[in-house]
Amino acid sequence: MAYPISKLWIYTLCRVLTRNIEGINNIPKDFNFILISNHDKLIDPLLILYPILRKLDKKVHFLATPTWWFLGKTICRKWAGCIPLFNPEQAYSEMKNRVKKGEIIGIFPEGHLNARIRHPKTGAARLAIETKTPILPISIKSSYLPFNSTIHIGKPIYLKKRKNIKKQTLDLMNICTQFT
Repeated sequence: MAYPISKLWIYTLCRVLTRNIEGINNIPKDFNFILISNHDKLIDPLLILYPILRKLDKKVHFLATPTWWFLGKTICRKWAGCIPLFNPEQAYSEMKNRVKKGEIIGIFPEGHLNARIRHPKTGAARLAIETKTPILPISIKSSYLPFNSTIHIGKPIYLKKRKNIKKQTLDLMNICTQFT
């Protein structure tokens, strides 16, 4: 079980909040991936977990800013599976090691909530190219109202090493925002 203590309430909460999930069959069963998404509300990581838990029952290790670390290392890192972004080099190295171990990484390339200025960071694309791991784009229209959130899961995408990494990142984020 991916999240032994909180799986029941995460699953129940997200089931109540989610109206529609499209593309759940695009979630790969046979290999790991890096998922990316737009990020508008605090509930977004939980909404992303919902279809992953339904299909795979695997933990997603989200890159996280230190906002919630007052809860402690055990809760944030071990139970929730977060990768702290105290130091970009350390966080990137940890993500790379987790991908190589076959784990799933979650990244919000815009960097923070409500990033309406579209200057996504290229770390997810660089990580995907270096580890030869596909990116699974997810578009979320999140809401705290019951049965009002929608999730669209795209097909896994392998990035090309020789192409412009900034353009590839922008193309991925366009996929992640096309249904919002």
